Amino acid sequence: MQSESLFTACPSCGKSVSKSAKVCLNCGHKVKKNRLIKLIIVLVVIFLLFIFIGSSGKEMSSSPAKADSSPKTSSTPKAAALPEFQAQFIQVVSSFFDRYVQASNELQKSSLRVERKEQISKIFPGYSVTSWVGKIKELDTNSDGKAILSVQIASNITIQTWNNELSDIGNNTLIEKGTSVYKSLFPLKVGQKIEFSGSFFPSPEDSFKETSLTSDGSMKEPEFLFKFLSVKPID
Repeated sequence: MQSESLFTACPSCGKSVSKSAKVCLNCGHKVKKNRLIKLIIVLVVIFLLFIFIGSSGKEMSSSPAKADSSPKTSSTPKAAALPEFQAQFIQVVSSFFDRYVQASNELQKSSLRVERKEQISKIFPGYSVTSWVGKIKELDTNSDGKAILSVQIASNITIQTWNNELSDIGNNTLIEKGTSVYKSLFPLKVGQKIEFSGSFFPSPEDSFKETSLTSDGSMKEPEFLFKFLSVKPID
């Protein structure tokens, strides 16, 4: 293996000069100048390479973030809308709450009840409804073990059976033991959301029979009599 030479040629006179010398002893030429320039050039090149590599890496890392910021379509299904007739029924009945409270006398209040009856009659050609939804407000039994069911379909609107045998004569809304509806109610609880079908009862005063004892109760917190034909929980 050959050892590295300690001398180099002077770029000015061509004679040998020590690599460590700053000036050529033969002609006085500064021999370190070119080496310094070369060193500076090398450092500049290295610096530019670092800048190029850094900017390339930044662009690559920013690409996924841009993709993630684009709008995403949610896979969560929207809550099911209320059945059309149920939504209309709630809208009509609730539209009279404030009007009734603001009425100045009993004549106005009586007139509002008649108006509500007429609007309900316009919406419904019959009394049967299918796949309405609500929340169980009361689930109980009478002395004979028949089920009493009350379902809240809006904040102040309730659909329910009678809660006693005497009132239920001729309506048969109380749910008999052993029936399919009774069995479907067995695992349910108060506060649970359900889907139900059945029928209202005709009434000359309210279109749908309402069970409140007073006119105020009928207009501000109505409780409509209902015969449940099917009930199932909503998951």
